[in-house]
Amino acid sequence: MSVIKTMSIIGIGFFSLCLILTAAFAETDLEAAAGWGMFAAIYGIGYSITAYIKTKDIQKPS
Repeated sequence: MSVIKTMSIIGIGFFSLCLILTAAFAETDLEAAAGWGMFAAIYGIGYSITAYIKTKDIQKPS
């Protein structure tokens, strides 16, 4: 399984969990909600960099 497929499958579950926990903590604990949002953002940055590098490798003429 490629890295992009694996990260996509993990991302679906992870982003869903972060969204649920951010919504759950939004009313009671704003720091916890912001923390879960930051976890999701950090994973998203890593995923976008990985996807960019993989697509650059595909577009190279061999």
